[in-house]
Amino acid sequence: MNVKQVLHAYWKVGLSFLFGLAVALFWALPYVSALSFQEQYQLFLWTPAYFLQRLSVPGGLADYVAEFLTQFYYVPVVGAIILGLLLFALQRVGWRVASQCGAKWLWYPLSFVPAFALWAYMGDQNVMLSFVVSLLVAELLMWAYLYIDRRRGKCVFLALSIPLGYWLFGANILCFSVFVVAYEVLRNRELKTFLQNVVVLFYALFVIYGCSWCVAYSFGRLLLGINYYRFPVYSPIMQLLVMTLVAFVPLLLTLLPAFKKSFLVVVETAVVALAGSLLLKMSYDAQTYELIDNDFWVRTQQWNKIVSHAEKHPATTPMGVSIVNLALSQQGQLADRLFDFYQNGGEGLFPTYSRDMTSPIPTAETFYRLGMVNEALRYCFEAQEAIPNFRKSGRLTQRIIDCEIINGHYGVARKLLHLIKNALFYRSWAESRLAMLGNEHAVNADPVYGRLRQYRQKKHDFLFSDQEMDQMLGLLFASNKKNKMAYEYLVCYELLQRDLSRFMEYYPLGRYVDYDHIPRSFQEILVGTWLKTHADPRTIPYSVDQSVVNNTIDFLRTYSANAKDPALSQPPYVNNAWYYMLLSGTGTERKGKEKMKTIY
Repeated sequence: MNVKQVLHAYWKVGLSFLFGLAVALFWALPYVSALSFQEQYQLFLWTPAYFLQRLSVPGGLADYVAEFLTQFYYVPVVGAIILGLLLFALQRVGWRVASQCGAKWLWYPLSFVPAFALWAYMGDQNVMLSFVVSLLVAELLMWAYLYIDRRRGKCVFLALSIPLGYWLFGANILCFSVFVVAYEVLRNRELKTFLQNVVVLFYALFVIYGCSWCVAYSFGRLLLGINYYRFPVYSPIMQLLVMTLVAFVPLLLTLLPAFKKSFLVVVETAVVALAGSLLLKMSYDAQTYELIDNDFWVRTQQWNKIVSHAEKHPATTPMGVSIVNLALSQQGQLADRLFDFYQNGGEGLFPTYSRDMTSPIPTAETFYRLGMVNEALRYCFEAQEAIPNFRKSGRLTQRIIDCEIINGHYGVARKLLHLIKNALFYRSWAESRLAMLGNEHAVNADPVYGRLRQYRQKKHDFLFSDQEMDQMLGLLFASNKKNKMAYEYLVCYELLQRDLSRFMEYYPLGRYVDYDHIPRSFQEILVGTWLKTHADPRTIPYSVDQSVVNNTIDFLRTYSANAKDPALSQPPYVNNAWYYMLLSGTGTERKGKEKMKTIY
């Protein structure tokens, strides 16, 4: 075969392969963090009890298969390949259905429309993979139905596949039922045929209604699928659109006329690809995925990526700002570079608590690294219990176990470790921790556990208050003056609260911390505070850099002459601590804050 013959024979498969490859690269490169996000909010267990629990509700097998696949998102490349294969299969099976119905090869590019719509819908981070799995099963049932010739065989197939398919794969069986009705009506457009096939649809609805008597879900919820979306009481309109496209696009393709002009294939491909790309761009909210990226980098301790990203795209949400500050602290740059980035008061270190599954995680991570182990434990519990579809989180369970081991609660830790040991990618970690239980020497020798045991608040006769974080940080630092992070968070918290008197009170405690220089942000405050009562900067008693002195003096002089001078909002003045103290939150800054979108 020459090249022309090969292209003619395999161009459809090649186009599908390129589509699947694009999907895989999409999730493996720019949206790799989304895979980690999905994996961390489920905990697939290799146990019979877990399997039976999933099969106890309609769509349970789809859930089980989807969670089995989602666990491989732990290795992002594998997860991306899985998604690429699923959408490749969805498009190919959809075309097989269309061609079996009589669709002409010329319209092959249009068979990508349902797959593109699904890809775009998956931009909503709450879409569950069970929706994709059940859609593929619905298409396979359509394909199987078309291969049955005898009417009696079709009736038997429908009688068995609809109730069994619904219980195992959920509401997407309605796609199959609607397709059957529409297909038979198009074949024979008589009223008698229409009425006969409407019975199929009523049969499917009756099956769903019957299931509502067996489980604690209403008919309306079962009709839309109970585990296709992370929030059980909500089904987006986009979900219904994708279901409609899967059911009707194969049939619509059969209605299109045949042409001999093959260049139309090129035009179709370009139009579908362009429209699909635009739809994808609109469907993936940049700010949402920025937070998902940051959360992924926190999980994988890629602090440099968080900081470098914030340098180009400043974080403005409470959660985003707190993550940037955490990354700075882990790089030893917090006190030096605090005001190089957008700050929103004490919220920039500890966002206001919100009971959901995402926002407590960065704060819990901050508490954990500070040595506030009990507070980290509480926030992890709260985040886990706030998961809307009642799944458990492998990531959060790990951190809960960490906290219990540090606290010496080995019984609780052992129970959770035996649970998480049944998860494929957490097994080796669980076994290593099981070996440490009860071995105080091993726990104390661990570089993380041992250090955090030393950092913990030793006195327990007080109530934690997230409204008095400076006092909590003060107690923490007082219990161990080697806790540099606690000192920096304490002093930076007072700066972000614009409480200069407390800053000056706590700043001398830095003598207990191993500094080789006074951090730049502290220098700027010290210089400005000294100049309030002293005219000669040469009398400053602190070891400050001359460049910092000059910059601070220039800023204060410019501010005194004209507080609205545009130069103040430009480097290097905008990065001076006094800009935050005197100007941040006013004028342009306030306008930006009003537009700030908080995502939790």
